[in-house]
Amino acid sequence: METVKYGIVGVTGYGSNHADAVEAVDGAEVVAGTARSEESIAPFEADYDAAEYTDYEELFAEEELDAVSVCTPSGTHAEIAVAAAEAGIHVLSEKPLDVYIERVDRMIDAADRNDVRLGGIFQRRFTPERWTARQWVEEGRFGDLLLADTAVKWYRPQSYYEDHWHGRRDLDGGALIQQAIHFVDLLQWLTGGIERVTAETETMAHEMECEDVAVVSLRFENGARGTIEATTGVRGGRERVELNGTEGSYNSGTFVLGDEEVDPELADPPCGTGLEGQVRDFVGAVREDRDPIVTGREAREAVEVVLAAYASADLDRPVRVDEVRDLQDHT
Repeated sequence: METVKYGIVGVTGYGSNHADAVEAVDGAEVVAGTARSEESIAPFEADYDAAEYTDYEELFAEEELDAVSVCTPSGTHAEIAVAAAEAGIHVLSEKPLDVYIERVDRMIDAADRNDVRLGGIFQRRFTPERWTARQWVEEGRFGDLLLADTAVKWYRPQSYYEDHWHGRRDLDGGALIQQAIHFVDLLQWLTGGIERVTAETETMAHEMECEDVAVVSLRFENGARGTIEATTGVRGGRERVELNGTEGSYNSGTFVLGDEEVDPELADPPCGTGLEGQVRDFVGAVREDRDPIVTGREAREAVEVVLAAYASADLDRPVRVDEVRDLQDHT
């Protein structure tokens, strides 16, 4: 394959970031995109000299695409990804893969049946410090992990939730699945997996269907404990990811061994950093007929954790992550 012909479904908003990333990758070219209206697609056509569509099914039928990024509202990802897979198009989906586990599994099954690659966007893995932290965990340099935590304390105005999809359970969700899921993914990726959650969620700062505050207690597969704090209702808050072991710790860029802060030689992600690095990896996966670094099955794990937290808050009890399929009415 000389050049990966790439489409963007949902070019407004973050879809333009995907288009920019594709254009920065050797061996890939943005050839077409979709938006909901002719008016909103027009700037995309001008910026990328690409064909414009307002219907993704027409895009898949008319263009000979090799790969597509799905950048539409979260609750529409599955239907688009399944249609792309059935058209023989490799799929890179924005986070989360979708907002219900049954939909996520339909995406994975469609990719398997049609022998196409499915990747999930979690570009916050693609930084030298987090790549290094992952290596240190694998090498045991932190000793036995006892605690792993994340806090995502962001602000979104009420207007953010007054579009047609943000904050709706069928199309989005709340602070956990829309904002904190990046950091849920980091926790499970850095530690090797989350086994059980106990969650409380509230809507405290906005008028919306879903939560804007969540506190989740975690038990990891390796026996460590931890927490997730997430909100979109505070000003001046910060984000962090922290690992604490018997021999050292990592806290959002700071590495400690024993009692001393150290300056490690950082390991670069293999395909580059951020969204561009992840898109470059996905293009490579298409060209080389291999799995991307973040496969659909791996991206599914963060969705499982969040849906387990939703079920826990609803049922007022701890929930094992592997219970999610049996508890779909509560997720």
